[in-house]
Amino acid sequence: MANFEMSEVEFRSDGLSDSLTLTMSPAIFHESLKREISNAERENRDLVLISISLLAEPFDSVSRYEKALIEIAFGLRSQLRGGDFFVRISDHGFWVLLRSSEVDAQVVLKRLDLPHAEHLETYVLARNHDQYSEWIKRIDPIHFS
Repeated sequence: MANFEMSEVEFRSDGLSDSLTLTMSPAIFHESLKREISNAERENRDLVLISISLLAEPFDSVSRYEKALIEIAFGLRSQLRGGDFFVRISDHGFWVLLRSSEVDAQVVLKRLDLPHAEHLETYVLARNHDQYSEWIKRIDPIHFS
């Protein structure tokens, strides 16, 4: 069991980026997601969101947990394809937007060589023609439960 409370994990944004991982801010991610949905509709292209949560139990301090989050963000930044993007959406994890089908997203997940993979919970959720608010309503309970 983790020797810290999740509320101790740094999760701040200056409106542009997350202060810990230097990923885009949630507000910018959501605006980018809305644009991407519009583009996908025009181009008849699939989109998926991947929820990635880092389990706290294996880490004995908040600093080691935060270091792991930074390493995961670096892994995502260096391995995602152009056009795909991600955000640190919570104190414990990320959302990744992929321009691909649900099946292809599973392949991408296997290809990603993310640090601490053994301590990650992942979930892939295809858009299935949902509009922004419907899609968010489906992924929120998965990621934030």
